[in-house]
Amino acid sequence: EVFAGRRSLSRRKKGGRRWEARVGNVTQRLLPSGSSALDVSVVITGDYRPPPYIDLNVIAEDSINRQGEKVISSLQERGSRAGRSFFERVEGIEATAKEALTERPTRAPTGKPSPGPTGLPTAEPSLLPSALPSDQPSAQPSRALEQTIVTGSSQDLQLGGTTTSSYGYLFNLRTKPNSPVVQITSLEFYTESTQSVNYEVWTREGSFKDFKGSYEGWTLIAEGSVEGRGLGRYTQIPDDTFTPVSIRGGGGEDGTRAFYITLDSKELIYKLGNGPDSDVDVHASSAELEVYEGEGVLTYPFPAVAEISYYRYPRQYLGTIHYDRLPCKPYSVFGH
Repeated sequence: EVFAGRRSLSRRKKGGRRWEARVGNVTQRLLPSGSSALDVSVVITGDYRPPPYIDLNVIAEDSINRQGEKVISSLQERGSRAGRSFFERVEGIEATAKEALTERPTRAPTGKPSPGPTGLPTAEPSLLPSALPSDQPSAQPSRALEQTIVTGSSQDLQLGGTTTSSYGYLFNLRTKPNSPVVQITSLEFYTESTQSVNYEVWTREGSFKDFKGSYEGWTLIAEGSVEGRGLGRYTQIPDDTFTPVSIRGGGGEDGTRAFYITLDSKELIYKLGNGPDSDVDVHASSAELEVYEGEGVLTYPFPAVAEISYYRYPRQYLGTIHYDRLPCKPYSVFGH
């Protein structure tokens, strides 16, 4: 096989088909032709910003095993860009901590078993376990990494009430002071339409308050068409059209990210707010994130800020925010 980087053939086993190749300073074991598995040593690098204090090995192993399809897709995409077809044959991937590895079985027994035990029994039994059970169980099970914030209520999704419709909506998400970085992975919005609607999602770090009416500094992270789910149900933006973005931990201005979601038709529904202005009151939250009241946008595309009549506030987002509360992944993510 062809590997990227500097190669040197180091040893070949006489009469067999197994060898070792050195790629840079990493040794790979190449299996015989037609084998269905390959062991690869991988070094994962990234930024670790505690708290919380966690075992990164466990996170890396768990992330690869939970996101195997995405890792394979990334390997195949990068291999294709490099003109290599090696990873096209990969059908599955899993990670195992180095200390948990076991040697692959040899092709044949290595020799006769020893005639007896290899050592004498110890003079005394081994010591007791090093720790006793805790006095009481933990307060609650650990939370899943994938979390959601669902705004609004069942009453908000009925005809009438305190909802209104327009083209777009602006709002800020802000981490809490004790929260680490989180990653927004998808959004759902509310429309009563059951026809195809065209959507766009834009974002920028910091608040939207001084950056309305101009796309400068904003990044488009989702665009496409989706069939509305109609009255009483939120419509999800397809995952394959949404680029995840991170929000820094610690809250404040550094822990703020603005979002602008818009349709090209007047079919986006949101709720009237309660605060004196936008970005003052929190109308939904979780252990890590707060959703602030925002502003309705009465036309498409983004109207100039001088056209103040096209903005209505405060307004509340109706939809679902999907996020990862611990976005430590073994591959690049957008929005570092």
